[in-house]
Parts: sequence; structure tokens; C-alpha cells
Amino acid sequence: MDYIHRGDETTQKQFGGILYSLVSLAVISKNAATICPVMNLGEDEYENVTGFLKTIGNIDLSHIKKTSHKTRVVNLFYKDKDSVLNVSTKKTYDREENSTEPTLPVEYEQISYLLPELDGILVNLVSGVDVTLNSLQEIRKQFNGYIHMDLHNLVMQTFPDGTRKQMPVKEWKSWVSQTDTLQMNESELNILTGDNVTEYDTAKKILSGGNVNALAVTRGRSGVSLFTMRKNNSNTSGELDKLDVPRIDSPDFIDSTGCGDVFASSFFYNNAERKLEDVPGALNFANKMASKNSSLRGVEDLPNLMN
Repeated sequence: MDYIHRGDETTQKQFGGILYSLVSLAVISKNAATICPVMNLGEDEYENVTGFLKTIGNIDLSHIKKTSHKTRVVNLFYKDKDSVLNVSTKKTYDREENSTEPTLPVEYEQISYLLPELDGILVNLVSGVDVTLNSLQEIRKQFNGYIHMDLHNLVMQTFPDGTRKQMPVKEWKSWVSQTDTLQMNESELNILTGDNVTEYDTAKKILSGGNVNALAVTRGRSGVSLFTMRKNNSNTSGELDKLDVPRIDSPDFIDSTGCGDVFASSFFYNNAERKLEDVPGALNFANKMASKNSSLRGVEDLPNLMN
């Protein structure tokens, strides 16, 4: 659950986190797929969240585990009432965050029985500890289908007082090697490895491992980039191709919160549907859907995403 604080305006409580990806994925795939969220949900918000998800239609709620651990609450403090989620020239957020303890991570046993039935898996590390590395490695070992991962808050460390700060990830190579396509914003890309190198060099380190086929880097108002390994007669040249796509301005802009999560679900679904045969096309579709999200009022308005 998100609590949005903008300047001196009244605080707003709204659905947040994984629900942006979950609901948008269900709406985008309506009449074509069943979405199976595998997650832990605190009993304090269980009826509230599942009651809303039942209204969407094509979401199988039987894999959501109710826990006594309370649902995570994130407070988002924007600088003023007109601030939007965006990355500045210093590659940092224009907001401050604090968080209660995240909901318990998903264990391999919670998804293992589902693997033979799935067409693809979207992993959104919305708290950074949504799944353990060991569980993710076991999922990758047992699942040959398509996996897309939004790195998201893997780089976000939560301190005892609830404040959060982006920090390098010691085991970043192990994390990124578990997915076919990878997504992060430019702030996350710049801090992931802790190395003082260019974006290109970090992207090259990620893609040269041989497991990740494409890296999408979202840039807020500056659009999105796609990094892929350059092909030659010997399959790969060791160099990267970079595709830059400008943002799509929404004439009805309201708020950009959740745009990265909607980008993730759109990019994932389009790639799964086309079996990774047109990743640039998936990027453009995701860019379009993220723009549409900015004209909607939060998760509750996502059923209008395709209108």
C-alpha cells in the first residue's frame, strides 16, 4: 500500500507495488491469458486487495498466500505537489521514501507445481526481497520458458528507521543471469555494480554473460533505451546495439507513478506472445502503455488501460 505525500496536500492512500504490474498484465491480456500471481499478502489488507482483483476477471487468486505478516506500507514524499516520478540529471529520484518491513519472500515451493503450466514468468522486485536468489535460481533451472525481470528495488536498501537508499548489489551477476530479458531505470543501472563506468560498459557486462538477451532501460521523461548484443557471422560481435525511443507524451497526463511497472507487464506480455521475435516492437508497445498509465488515476483506474 502506498501513501503519497505531495507538498502540503492531503496524504493519499492507494494500491501500489506489484499491483500495477499485476492488474495491467491482466487487462492487457484480457480474453487471451490467465494471470497467476504468486505472492504473499498480509492478512490486514488481504480482503481489500483480493476483493479488488476479483473485479478484473482473468486473475487466478488461488496462488496468493495470506500471511500474518502485515502488508508493506511505502511512504512516498514528493518535493512538491507537482513532482512526478522521474530521474534527474544526477540519476537519483526526486522523492524520498520510507517503508515498513516487506512482505515475506516467495519460496520455490510456492511456484514449483505451477511451472509446467506457465507460458512465461514476470519477476518484479518491487520490494527487492520479493523472492530469494536461491528460489529464483531453482525456478530458472526448472523452467525453460520466457522470464522477464524488473530489477526495480533490488538496489534499494531499507535501513532500521525505514528510510531507503539505492546501493550496489554484491551478487548482481547471479541475479541478472536468471532472466531472458531485463529491465531497470537509469538510476538502478548506474548503481547496480558499484563500478564507476559508463552505462554502455555496465550494459555490456550484463549482456556478455550470455543469458540476458535484451536490457531495457527506462528514463522517465527521456524515454527508454534497448541494449542488445550486436550480431555478426560468428553470432555475436562482443559489442552492443542501442535503440533509443523517445517518451510518448500523454495529453491527459495525471501522474507517472507505476509507469515502470506497467512498462514491465506490457513488455513481458508482448514478448511472450511473439516468442521474443520482435523485442523492439515489444519495447514500443510497452512505451505506449506506460504513457497511457500516466493519464490514469492509480491502480484502481487500470481497467481503462486499453480503452
